[in-house]
Amino acid sequence: MIIPYGMIDTQVNGYLGYDYSDPLFESGRARRICSALVEKGTIQHFATIVTRPEEVILRNIDAVIRAVSEDSLVNRCLTGIHIEGNFISPLDGPRGAHDIKYVRPADMGEFDRWLEHSRGLLKYITIGAEAEGSVDLIKHAVSCGVTVALGHTGATKEQIERAVDAGASVSTHLGNGIFQSLDRFENPLWPQLRDSRLTSAVIADLCHVTPDLLWIISRCKNPGNIILVSDLAPCAGLPKGRLKWGNMDVEIAEDCSVRLSGTPYLAGAGSVLLKNVFNWAKHTETSLQDAIDSATVVPIRKYGLEFREDDWLETDDEGTLLKVCLGGVVHVIQ
Repeated sequence: MIIPYGMIDTQVNGYLGYDYSDPLFESGRARRICSALVEKGTIQHFATIVTRPEEVILRNIDAVIRAVSEDSLVNRCLTGIHIEGNFISPLDGPRGAHDIKYVRPADMGEFDRWLEHSRGLLKYITIGAEAEGSVDLIKHAVSCGVTVALGHTGATKEQIERAVDAGASVSTHLGNGIFQSLDRFENPLWPQLRDSRLTSAVIADLCHVTPDLLWIISRCKNPGNIILVSDLAPCAGLPKGRLKWGNMDVEIAEDCSVRLSGTPYLAGAGSVLLKNVFNWAKHTETSLQDAIDSATVVPIRKYGLEFREDDWLETDDEGTLLKVCLGGVVHVIQ
């Protein structure tokens, strides 16, 4: 089976121990992430930087831009930056594993500095619809050509509607970054599922979202409004066991998910995007072509990327990767 364009993962926190949000992140690490992900079928990805002090975010944006400018492989593979955080819910549950010390109200000036440093590579930001100043920031970001996603939010229906009216157009990892227990009528999930203006980004690893919820999302959203992502944690791909992620103690579980040590709570994902694509097709009973489009065509159109006909993958019918073609050069996967 030939998959055109290769997998395009718009939410990658890092891989194999390399972390785009690490205060000590260096540009050379971007090549290691890109090279390792290509071998798993992810030809393009967006570097995700999570809730951190502004100086760390700017420093790491600069490191990414340096890598893109200096390294041809990174230039081809790292095609966007996603800032996920700062302007999110401070509440337990919606905040997820983001550090509460750095959660703060929406700041237009800070966004402008992100934009200036990113030199056009900032593709989208994730904010909470209830964050102070969120509506004004959404309008401003969209006017600057940056997509705004809603995520890590415990917002009301009315707050979500105001955010979408202002221009928010994506739900970041829908079904996650939310309260552990939800009111059956009033919760942040239903209005995001219902609103056709919102594209749902989904982690289809069967840990972050159950097969039942995958099926429901597939019925609420048309195929052109679904983007499959991995949300890979920096420790993804490492051996199972306990590890440090920043100031958090985490462990890689048997199902490859990343969890806060000693708890059932998720701290990140460990399944690469190609696996999630085949999970989506299997558990939603939709076509494999629609699943592939959700990790290729839909993000290309949503974020204004190139349709690269000299990038493709070959897999067997079970999703095992056989070959990667990057820029017309074929690599056989052993």
